[in-house]
This record gives sequence, structure tokens and C-alpha cells, in this order.
Amino acid sequence: MLDVNNELYQEDLKHAASYINIPNDKDDVSVLITGASGLIGSFLVDTFVYYNRNHNRKIKIYGMSRRNVKLNERFNYRTKDDNLELIAHDICDPLDNSTNFTFIIHAASNADPKSYSLYPVDTIKTNILGITNVLEYAKKHKDTRVLFTSTMEVYGDIKGSVGHNENEYGLIDFNNIRSGYPEGKRISELLCRSYSKQYGVNSVIARLGYIYGPTMTTDDSKVIAQFIRKAICNEDIILKSKGEQRRSYCYLSDTIAGLMCVLFKGKSGEAYNIANRNSTVTIKDIAELIVKQTKKNIIFDMPDEVEKAGYSRLQDAVLDEAKLMKLGWKPQFDMVSGLQRTISILGGYRDNVRTAKGKSM
Repeated sequence: MLDVNNELYQEDLKHAASYINIPNDKDDVSVLITGASGLIGSFLVDTFVYYNRNHNRKIKIYGMSRRNVKLNERFNYRTKDDNLELIAHDICDPLDNSTNFTFIIHAASNADPKSYSLYPVDTIKTNILGITNVLEYAKKHKDTRVLFTSTMEVYGDIKGSVGHNENEYGLIDFNNIRSGYPEGKRISELLCRSYSKQYGVNSVIARLGYIYGPTMTTDDSKVIAQFIRKAICNEDIILKSKGEQRRSYCYLSDTIAGLMCVLFKGKSGEAYNIANRNSTVTIKDIAELIVKQTKKNIIFDMPDEVEKAGYSRLQDAVLDEAKLMKLGWKPQFDMVSGLQRTISILGGYRDNVRTAKGKSM
């Protein structure tokens, strides 16, 4: 289990919290974070908790996830914090309209290749029904601002594009079951804009690149998560392709700082890329960076059928983050320092990684 009191992790929270922009004279502020037990959501909860404790604030934080057990395990410090409330709720069901949320950050979604392959219906429904329920709530509560976490995969296949800006779009093969994830995100984005136009809902969209960091969940099947687990266990890195695709990565605390910029400064109805131009690398590059740290080897191995079904097509996926930087966002970590930091924070849990079904962090 992640030690939230780890010194480096606390520094990460401080960095992300520095982008929270709530006036000191604004009282009765509350934030709902869906997907609170995931990579993004759990760090968001920790960030707002850190902000409260270090800025003498009493923002009410609601962390929502489907499973109460996972919430209680992840936020075992909750009994010491009166401003943190955990809610076990499936976002596919309507939200409770009796609670007033100032902000809703919607981060609930399947977000790894194995889930796309094994649970395609759940992946689509969580995205479309989830954002519908969030927007229906905001339709009734006009003062609520919604931040939807989308993905770089909405761009699809864009021929000849070096770095995708927010106005570009490409092809997605909707005959492919794996496309349920990007297609679900695409329609969710369109719902945000449609609710904004038709009902005046205040919403913004963040398109995330490939995110990594110390809150990666134990069942995360993304390639970089598998690499980091191997690094923590001091094992060889297994590469299941030539790894030649160039992709935009972003370290977790930089990502959350970007989300805070979008939440507090972004224009309603607009989308903003969150990626780091200093972390545009290939999968093979990541493997080589990690083995330099661990002194182990790279082993090439073919993926199984479930893994292959969840993989995206072999294409570059690079984002242009200029629009976000105009809001005042500036990343702290490149790929080398971000990987080092992740491994350092999680390295103390090497024994836990080895014993928890061979894939826990």
C-alpha cells in the first residue's frame, strides 16, 4: 500500500495543491471526485486533503467509487479527517441531488487495456451513463462546475500530424471492440458540450496523455505500469512489441496540477490537452530508461490474446499542450525524473509487490 506520508509523495501533493485557486473568503466549498480509488482520483483526493491541512481550509471532499472496501483501504487516514467523506456508489446510477457539490471531477472509467478487452460493455456504460448522471446533476445545480477527464485516444488516427491540438480529429475503427473506450470518451465530450449549449451547464474537458505515477493501481495493465512493477521487484523488463510508437507521457503530480488549471481557469465548453513535451518517448525508450536504473535486461515476449485485444493500434500518439500552458501550467518532471521518482516512492514496498498475485504495487 502506498505510504501517503512518504516525503517525495508529500512534495508531489504540495506541487499539485499549489494550482488550487479558491479565494480565502469563499466558504462552503465542496468537491466530488468520482473514480476516487483509481490512479487519478486517489491522487486528487489526497491533493485536496493536503490543501485543507496546509492552508487552514475546510473544503468538503467527497471520494466516490463503486467498492467501499477499496475506498476504506486506500484512504485509511479518513478517520482523522472530518472533511473527507467516502461514498460507495456506481456512477452508472443517478447522483444524490440532496448534496450540493461546488465542483465535480469525473474520473471514473476503466482505463487500462485488459479492462477494455474483458469488460467492453462496462467500459462504454461507465463513460456514457457516468457523464450523463454527472451532467444531469449539474443541470439541476447551476452553480456546479464539472471537469471531465477524457483521453488522448479521442483523436483516433490522424495521418501526418506531429502533435495533436484540441481542434484536430481522426478516424476510430468502431468495428473494433477495443474502440469502446475512445468512442465512449468522444460521446462523453460531446455530451458535455451539448449540456453546456442546451442547459447552460458549466463544464470543461481535460484530454489526458499517458499518465504514470505512484498511485497506479494493482490491476493496471498498461505497459508502463507493468514496467514499473518489474523495476520495483528488480526484475527484467518484458517488452511485447518492438515498442516504436512515440507517445505523450506525463508524471502524475504534473497531471493533477494541469487538471487544477483546467478546473479553475479553463473556459466552459473547452477541451485542454494534458501532456509533457519533455516526456514524448517510445515504449522501448521507457524500457531502456528503467533497465539503466535497475541494471536488468529487456526481454521480448509476445502478448497473449486478451492483451492483444486491449492494445491500441501501432501509431504515434503525441499531444500539443500549448493551450494548457497558456493557463499558467508548467510541468516539473521529464520522463527520466518522473520514472525515478515513481520507483523511489514505491520502492519501499518491493515485498508487497512480489506477494500480491505477482502484479501489485
